[in-house]
Amino acid sequence: MSLLGPLVVAARPLARVIGRAAAAQARELAMMAALAAMAPLGRAGNGVAARVDRLLAETGTDKVHLIGHSLGGIVIAQAFADGRLDGQVDTVVTIATPFGGSPWANLCPLGATVRALRHGSPLLCRLAEAPVPDGVRWLAITGARDVIVPGRRSVPGHAEVRSVTVDDVGHLGMLLSPLVVAHIVEALPADERAVA
Repeated sequence: MSLLGPLVVAARPLARVIGRAAAAQARELAMMAALAAMAPLGRAGNGVAARVDRLLAETGTDKVHLIGHSLGGIVIAQAFADGRLDGQVDTVVTIATPFGGSPWANLCPLGATVRALRHGSPLLCRLAEAPVPDGVRWLAITGARDVIVPGRRSVPGHAEVRSVTVDDVGHLGMLLSPLVVAHIVEALPADERAVA
C-alpha cells in the first residue's frame, strides 16, 4: 500500500465534518492538498486557482474557504503569492504547513519539491514576503507533537494570520483531531456554521 492510501483515509472524517459545517449556507468548501510526487509546486498552485475558478462558476457563490494540510498549505500560499486567488477566498486554514521549512527536507533533499521545503529556500522566502490579500481570514494550526513541521515553522510570517497550537497531536494526527475540526469550524463565518 502506498503512503497516499492512509493519507486519503485519514482525511475523510475531517472532510465530512467540515463539509457539513460549510453546507449550512451552500458555500463551497474545498480541501486542497498536493503531494510531492504529483506535480511540481508551480503547477499545483495553478491547479488550485483553476479549481477555485470552476467552483465559483459552478456554484454561483462569490468566495470559497480553503483548507490545506502540510504541502497543501504551501500550494494555497503560492497561488495567493502569484495573485491567482485575489478576491475569491474568504477563509484559509493551513494545518501543519512548513512555511518555515521542515528539518526533514535538509536530511532527505530528494527532488525539487522537497528541496523547496528547506528553511530559507527561495520559495519559502517568496511566500513569507507575499502579503495576505485584503479581506482573507487566515488560521494556521500547529501540532505540539509535530516532528515533520515542528513549532512555529507552520505559521506564516504575516501579522494578519491567527495561529493556534493543538496539544498531543502530530503531523498526520491533526487530520483526525476533534480539536482541529473545532478550530476549523470556528474559523468559518458565523452565518455559515452548522452543528457538526
